[in-house]
Amino acid sequence: MYIKSSILFFLYIEINLILLSNGERTKDQMYEHFDGRMSCFRRLNATHQIGCSSKRDGSTGIIHYVEEQEDLNFILKTGSAGDYIPIIPTVLLKPETIKSLKNSGKISGIVIYNDNTKIPKHYSHELKCPNPRSNIEKTCDVPWNKHGTGILHDDVPFPIYYVNNEEDLKKIKDCFQKFNNFSYETQYTRSLCSIELDAFMHATTDTPTCIRRSNSKTNLNPVKFCDPLGGENVWASLFPIENVTAKNDAVHANNKKYIILATHLDTTSMVHAAYPGAVNPITGIVTLLATADLLKRMVKEEVQYGDNILFMLFSGETYDYIGSQRMVYDMEKDEFPMKIDPDIKNPLPLIHLDDISIFVELDQLSKNKQLFANPTDSSNNSRMKNFMQKLQNYSKSFATFMYGSQLPPSSLQSFVKGNSNLSGLVLANYRSNYLNNYYNSIYDNYTNVDYQYYNTTEDNTSEIPFDSIQYYTANISEMLARSLYEEVINKRYEGDEKPRLELIDELYNCYLLNPDCKVHQAIQRKKLGETPYNSYSFYVGVTVVPNLLTYAIGLTLGWLTGDIVATNKTCIGDPHIPVYQYFNMSRSLDNLNTTECFRTTMNFTEALSPAFILPDYNWKSNKYSSWSESTWKDLTVRMFLKPSAAHERFTIAIGSVTFIMSLILVYFVKSRSHILFVTPENCSPTSC
Repeated sequence: MYIKSSILFFLYIEINLILLSNGERTKDQMYEHFDGRMSCFRRLNATHQIGCSSKRDGSTGIIHYVEEQEDLNFILKTGSAGDYIPIIPTVLLKPETIKSLKNSGKISGIVIYNDNTKIPKHYSHELKCPNPRSNIEKTCDVPWNKHGTGILHDDVPFPIYYVNNEEDLKKIKDCFQKFNNFSYETQYTRSLCSIELDAFMHATTDTPTCIRRSNSKTNLNPVKFCDPLGGENVWASLFPIENVTAKNDAVHANNKKYIILATHLDTTSMVHAAYPGAVNPITGIVTLLATADLLKRMVKEEVQYGDNILFMLFSGETYDYIGSQRMVYDMEKDEFPMKIDPDIKNPLPLIHLDDISIFVELDQLSKNKQLFANPTDSSNNSRMKNFMQKLQNYSKSFATFMYGSQLPPSSLQSFVKGNSNLSGLVLANYRSNYLNNYYNSIYDNYTNVDYQYYNTTEDNTSEIPFDSIQYYTANISEMLARSLYEEVINKRYEGDEKPRLELIDELYNCYLLNPDCKVHQAIQRKKLGETPYNSYSFYVGVTVVPNLLTYAIGLTLGWLTGDIVATNKTCIGDPHIPVYQYFNMSRSLDNLNTTECFRTTMNFTEALSPAFILPDYNWKSNKYSSWSESTWKDLTVRMFLKPSAAHERFTIAIGSVTFIMSLILVYFVKSRSHILFVTPENCSPTSC
């Protein structure tokens, strides 16, 4: 027994040492792991599903590196080694390509890559008319996004992964060249380089079906299959919204009207975690922030004004105007800026659609010699005509001001649906077709607006050239600020305040290149670049995950329109007096280390479609946005060497023989254990 116990003990130690020392190493040698975040995923609305999903256990295929269409056609016609995953350049991702891959029956997934030598002239997988279900009539008679392929709204039966890392792409290509790219007629007989795309989506069919399944209590651990798309809207007022009177248990403004200057916060693309959004929406966001900053400095000594100005940024507009629809809904339900609460000592006045005198929306504003005002049908009144004349007068120094033919897809559509008499316009660099050839795509990056970061100071902006996007944005913001000032103060501006080029330069840097920029440091939101990939993004996301970029933009708007106060030592607002919010922020871009208490009118409102809060909502009515996003466990990509069929058979045979021999050996040892393991005779300790 002593010998037997010793042998078992040493075998146990040996096995554990082997497992501890070589287990992880063997796994690492088997697989080459890549960052799988940039994968296509699934979204749903009231009628159908779009996007991609892998099989439940991942989709595996043999790598075939493609550079030209002929390379792809070759494998579709002659490939005989099983399922393939072609590695194709982005220029080949077209509707006809997707169709041929679907029909071939040989494809289990796609990996797309950016070939820097073949940048496409246009690349947009959005629809030709965005948000067709939520636009007013005849909007989609015009192909606004004329290069749109619509693939973004297809239901693709296999996963799509985007590799944007040159080193990862080289590993994939080298593996293909070493193991796959020769003797195609014998591929079935040898080991081949393969890749596994794991992006399984739990949701299916449509949003109502997904919600019903999520709400089914079939076990003690209910599973959520999807989440509503949505986030938060941002708004602020130029002048405080204070002078109110209580009447009939409601709160009303003292005959105040509002001019709204608005834009949207979001974009989208074919793959997750790749939402650059340079032209759409960043040019509109930066222009609005620069205009708000300039207006605040222009009116700092003005106490007499007519209409107030509301700055608004809507979230989720890419998916049937989620944010603007919710804003209109709140106005109609007497819940904007906030619900009536009897505990509030000095409540904000309710704002309704009828209180809006002019609505100006900023859309795509990349450089162009022409600037277009696309008005609503109700913009023929004298006040609106006078305002557009002001815009035209102040635009003469940098662009030709022209009138568009009709209202394009925009947030303003939601407000026009709520009030057909609303006077408004969409200010953009296009008339009837987008100039942005990369609308809602991975190519709408800083090069698409010809941006270069100059890192200037207030006293040194001479390095920024006059033909830059910074100067173009500054010119538009000055045109808007002067026109709006004249509209609300009722006189021309005679001061010397100008747009701050260094601010505009830094804002573009924040949203295009470096999240850890000086503006984000100034608003005390440092190291945003280190946040999880899905929380700092121009994609709307889901309501259960806060979008830190939306919050940062809101704080930036508050910083630019707020006032430094010395009386609030704690810099904390009173929840019973919601007129102001208080934040500790840096004094200026040039003085980041000195913080002051800023009082601002900026606030957030929920940007969740009313379809998800109405208990008896009719999903077939198509009244509100119904977009949701599937849940998933992980998005992973790994490359490995798939053994040949002969190798697999040989491995099974060796394993089977080893197993049988092990059984025979164990039986033999057990049956002769009395001979192999001699047990000492029983004796007392003293006599042994």
